[in-house]
Amino acid sequence: MSGPLPPAIGGMASVLGALGQSELAQRTDLALFDTGKKTREGRSLWEGIRSRWTLMREWSALLRRHRADIAHIHTCSGLTFFLDGLLAWLARRQGCRVVLHIHGGLFDQFLDGLNPVLRALARRIVRRANLVIALSDDWQQRLEQRLPGSRIAVMPNGVAEPVGQASRDPLAPPTFVFLGLLSTLKGVPVLLEALSRSAADWRVLLAGNEGEPGFSDRLRAHIAQRGLGARMQLLGPVVGPAKDQLLLQADGFVLPSLAEGLPMSMLEAMAARLPVVVTSVGAMPEVIEDGVDGLLVPPGDAAALAAALDRLAQQPPAQRAAMGRAAHAKYRARYSVDAMAQRLLQLYAALR
Repeated sequence: MSGPLPPAIGGMASVLGALGQSELAQRTDLALFDTGKKTREGRSLWEGIRSRWTLMREWSALLRRHRADIAHIHTCSGLTFFLDGLLAWLARRQGCRVVLHIHGGLFDQFLDGLNPVLRALARRIVRRANLVIALSDDWQQRLEQRLPGSRIAVMPNGVAEPVGQASRDPLAPPTFVFLGLLSTLKGVPVLLEALSRSAADWRVLLAGNEGEPGFSDRLRAHIAQRGLGARMQLLGPVVGPAKDQLLLQADGFVLPSLAEGLPMSMLEAMAARLPVVVTSVGAMPEVIEDGVDGLLVPPGDAAALAAALDRLAQQPPAQRAAMGRAAHAKYRARYSVDAMAQRLLQLYAALR
């Protein structure tokens, strides 16, 4: 199984890390292969080519050494997809059945933006795979429209439950947590605008890496200009036990993305028994039942986002807790690591 491995931050790394500790690792001879970037920033073209050549040789050696039956390749849009296509080609040469696991909220736009030659190459890479995994029914439909002739199955992401006890301060203003890249695509400017429009007293903590150069500095400047420094804080990347504790201390979760796949951070919030406020994009409307285990708002609508967060903030804590329990029940049934591992074992068995 190839893809970026922890401590890399991101959905793919989280999935691989979870599967490596799951029942899947107990019931198969699972070898994880790290494709995360290891070269320095500003590397030369020659360094990049040499690094990729080394990666291909190590991948081929791993397949031979383990006499692999299945090569499960986690991939996403951009150049990464075509480089992962080389991993798939090498695996087929070794006699492996190939599984391509598609991540990311912009993969459809990536395919739509390819020129005819690259689009044909992308379709060939996917058609040659024995199975393609999509994260949701919606993404299965999008991929089937763009990748005719491919065999696509649905397997949602799964996450582990946070470790620790909830410790929310009942006297403090409600706190919402954002987990994700700090970027326009994740809706951070919309969230700032929603905070400035809010009628209730709540605050938001932003945890994540910078998704655009200079974004954090610009965001801090906008926060200061609006006098919201006490209500919106940037924490930087938060991982491991610190992330668990952050979720366990929060009153809710917010992710106002403009495009998504199936975000791991939303599932982590559900696992922490938090009500979530998310946008109706990607797989999120398939997961969240509005008003039951979270609230759905249109993407890019700061007024609707402010109203949803105000609504949660003004609810008695018992009502927020009930919504969080409903989110947790859905997580346990569909989006736990165990559920993901069981589904993957079924898909592997069907390949034989």
